[in-house]
Amino acid sequence: MVRSRDGVYVWVTWLAKLMAGEFTCQWSAWFRSHYTGYTRAPSDFQLAAWTAEHAQLLDELVRERAGVGEAVYREDQNRFRVRRSSGLRLAGKPDLIAIDRSGRVTVYDAKTGRPKHSDLIQIMLYMMCLPHASPLYKGKALHGCAIYANGQRSDIPPAGIDDAFRRTATYFLDLLDASSPPRRTPTVWDCRFCDITVADCEDRLEAEATADALDDGAEIPL
Repeated sequence: MVRSRDGVYVWVTWLAKLMAGEFTCQWSAWFRSHYTGYTRAPSDFQLAAWTAEHAQLLDELVRERAGVGEAVYREDQNRFRVRRSSGLRLAGKPDLIAIDRSGRVTVYDAKTGRPKHSDLIQIMLYMMCLPHASPLYKGKALHGCAIYANGQRSDIPPAGIDDAFRRTATYFLDLLDASSPPRRTPTVWDCRFCDITVADCEDRLEAEATADALDDGAEIPL
């Protein structure tokens, strides 16, 4: 049963997609931040396949970093939550954090799909939050790295967490923190990857209902 959260709660991945402009329906992220207990759309075989591939990629990365003598912390060991002065809580769970013998900290995230801007923004948000979330990283300049299944790696230097990045994060956090929701802007693409059903979003677009129109297009009198 859908109910209001006890305060605004934002998961880093929601914020990253908004900041990257990859999830254009801001309302869906706002709804998740303010409500819980809603009926979720069922997962499909594609999600199951992604989960298995991601687990393998992450396990290989853990073995790699441990193999060169780094201390490694995986997934649930890395859960964190930070709080704004307004009370909004921002939470996340980096895939892997590795600390080498010199004390250098690198935040890794394993990605099985094609590279996206939100991949890097997600890691940058981790890099921004972790020094405030754990004494282990307090005062440290964190590095970041996105690891892809095709072998590609994208490094992020500590300098990436600058004032401009913080201002952008603040802008979108303000949007999610607002008491009034943004308007719904459904698209077939966004709705396909959204777990909010028509029971809570009457504007939801189902891919099956619009596939023919998207594939063939409407006839134009030319």
